[in-house]
Amino acid sequence: MAVVFVHGVGNHEETETKKVQAFRRDLFSRFLLPVINVVPRDDAVLLPWWGKEGAQRRWGNACRPGIKESLGTASDASVVQLLAAAEPPESGRTHNVVLDTARDSLADAVDLLYSALDIENCSSDELAALADLAVPLASYCEQHPQFDPTDHFWDNVRDDASLIEALVDAGREPAPHKEQLGTRAARDRVSRLFGPTARRLRIALVGTPVRLSAGGLRRLTDKRVQPFLGDVFKYLALRGTPEHPGKIIEIVLDDLRAAVAGAPGREPLVVVAHSMGGNIVYDIASHFDPELVIDVLVTVGSQVGLFAEFSAFQGVPCDLPNPDRRKVPACTNIRSWINVVDRSDILCYCAEPVFEGVQDHLYASGTLWAHAGYFEQPNFYSWIAKSVQVAMK
Repeated sequence: MAVVFVHGVGNHEETETKKVQAFRRDLFSRFLLPVINVVPRDDAVLLPWWGKEGAQRRWGNACRPGIKESLGTASDASVVQLLAAAEPPESGRTHNVVLDTARDSLADAVDLLYSALDIENCSSDELAALADLAVPLASYCEQHPQFDPTDHFWDNVRDDASLIEALVDAGREPAPHKEQLGTRAARDRVSRLFGPTARRLRIALVGTPVRLSAGGLRRLTDKRVQPFLGDVFKYLALRGTPEHPGKIIEIVLDDLRAAVAGAPGREPLVVVAHSMGGNIVYDIASHFDPELVIDVLVTVGSQVGLFAEFSAFQGVPCDLPNPDRRKVPACTNIRSWINVVDRSDILCYCAEPVFEGVQDHLYASGTLWAHAGYFEQPNFYSWIAKSVQVAMK
């Protein structure tokens, strides 16, 4: 029993999901397991994949208005936040997007690089090297939050490429008994991965007015909102009952129970749930298995508050709020509940005004499409680890 991560909507393709999940498992293992005193092992981080039971487009998306163009890759979506505020590059001048970001916030620059990585085309060794680098980089960013020209880190930083080299070097600062990033080969491999990422960011900056058009915004949001609505509709229609749970409930509940059953002794159960995953976990805790004890629940970019507003949870009384009780009673089997809210995430909602026993925490991911950005950022994993550590005290 340790960490269970429940994903959100749109994770329908197994080949894509496996690689992303492996990378997230590595990051959870490096950031979260140490703060709850769990020794890494194969079953210490479980990631139930319920997306295979998600909604499928029966008419092949024929209902979508005809838009032949595509916004591009997921990397494009992750950097659109730069476009609204960015100054057009001066004629003949190379615009160093990552460096310009780093001078305002080194942490934002690191998260920007990770958010724009082409994870699907990375090998397992490359993803492991990136995960190895994430922890020392997040620690370095915490120690150096502001740009300081007297810091030797900046001595040879002149552009995005030299900044990447400096970041990789900072991530290799040795711990008492271990060199964090490993061999020179690993260092070079990570540098090569970040190089094309910086170039994609720079290219994305050109043509700002076009990319911020209404059509561009539709292309950006459509491929996210559609899977969200489809998976929500299918889940609500087929979630079943405690005696006969639907497939999605079964998949997530099986891993939650396996986490408890497989624990050597009494380890804490920490559940991190993104978006629709938060609704599924709350449904399980409040209705499908109220005996399951969750030590810390972290809902991220979730709609638990919205679902409760619309009486979509079977475990929430429909007569609330009333003069005698203003909020939904706390689930006694959830010992601590943190709800992460990013104001730039159009699909996330507060929970504290609706539920007892939950605290809303604001987190600024710094991305326009924040809903998909949280779990690509090393500094967010670091933030979760610190929040869980506090909650466990």
